[in-house]
Amino acid sequence: MYIQNQHIPVLITEIVKIIREKLDFTKKLIIFDGTFGGGGYSQVFLRNKWMVFACDLDLSVIEKCNLNALQNLTLQHSNFADYIETFDDGFFDVIVLDLGFSSNQLATSQRGFSYLSHKDIFDLRYDQTQGQSVWQKIRGLKTPFELQKIIYTYSGERLSKKIAQNLFNLAKKRDSVIVGEIVESILEIIPQKFFHQTNSILSRVWQALRVWTNDEFDSLERFLKVAPNKIKVGGLIMIVSFNSLEDKLVTKFMRQISKPVEIDNFGNKIQNFKLLTKKPIKPTPQEIKENIRSRSAMLRILQKIN
Repeated sequence: MYIQNQHIPVLITEIVKIIREKLDFTKKLIIFDGTFGGGGYSQVFLRNKWMVFACDLDLSVIEKCNLNALQNLTLQHSNFADYIETFDDGFFDVIVLDLGFSSNQLATSQRGFSYLSHKDIFDLRYDQTQGQSVWQKIRGLKTPFELQKIIYTYSGERLSKKIAQNLFNLAKKRDSVIVGEIVESILEIIPQKFFHQTNSILSRVWQALRVWTNDEFDSLERFLKVAPNKIKVGGLIMIVSFNSLEDKLVTKFMRQISKPVEIDNFGNKIQNFKLLTKKPIKPTPQEIKENIRSRSAMLRILQKIN
């Protein structure tokens, strides 16, 4: 295996089915895989003899992939928003973006992506070759209110004020911490009546801090501005999100760009994109059973028609 083993890619059966329905799949389609991760999506596309241009911010992902053994795959160490800008307009038949991260990152990163990895350094960067770790960023804040705003904005966590105060105080004392110390700091302030929600609270805090550390929403917004230009007429933009904040950004973008626009002073309109998913496509119960990671996935699809 030249691509890392992982779970079956989320909603991949539905993605391939729609590609085959909407495009001439007998041609060598050109695919953009914006979040390579464990390589699950790219591997399926390559099996169909399609050409794949993929990227990932995690350098370890690139290093573990034997590119010499994989025909039709180009893999770049890059942010998806930066990488897609390097291509000519109308280059891709399909653009796929899975906004989750692979199980390999949770299991082997040693960067604290899981709150269960108590001995990991609390880093949360996808790309450790640049930028600051989450702890360095927290230590650089001037007030706990700044941290509270970050946690609440990116997760909606109701206990964000108390959590932020505890983490801010700890940051003033310690120049580095491990995951277990962060978990302990959060557990201290959870009221007994909310203790049954501990895992959900920790998940939301981790989500918020990871999004902030990696500027994930900024990258997504930049990507959404560029992607429509890079797709061929008839091509598909397919985005899988895993939380309501990401999905809200994607939904707003797709609805706006699929609206007819006036092209002259006589009220004539033209529609350049068609929204193929008025409601998101979600995993079947069977897929969730086989891959628990897929349970919150939401797939939305846009087609360029003019």
